Amino acid sequence: MPVTYTLDNGAEIHREFPGTFQIPPQTDRESLRPGDLAKLIFRIEIDDEAHVERMWVQVRDVTPEIYFGVLDNDPYCTEEIRSGMRVEFCADHVIQIEREVA
Repeated sequence: MPVTYTLDNGAEIHREFPGTFQIPPQTDRESLRPGDLAKLIFRIEIDDEAHVERMWVQVRDVTPEIYFGVLDNDPYCTEEIRSGMRVEFCADHVIQIEREVA
């Protein structure tokens, strides 16, 4: 059975737990640029088990509603998902940002 993943909605988790789950402001999450790093919550399904890992994705391309990037680190739970893998995500998935230094 192949390993699959989904991305958790960080904005939704923040609305549910505003005092304990902080995320960057919406304007920051909507203004990522190529080179920026965005931390996302990956829910990785292996057989019948779900593993949750927070990992960095480097933004490569930006469209009005979707970011395209590459995974910048490897998960602990599987070797089938690796650094360099293409990832599509939106602003609501972003839970932390590291801006590229100009």
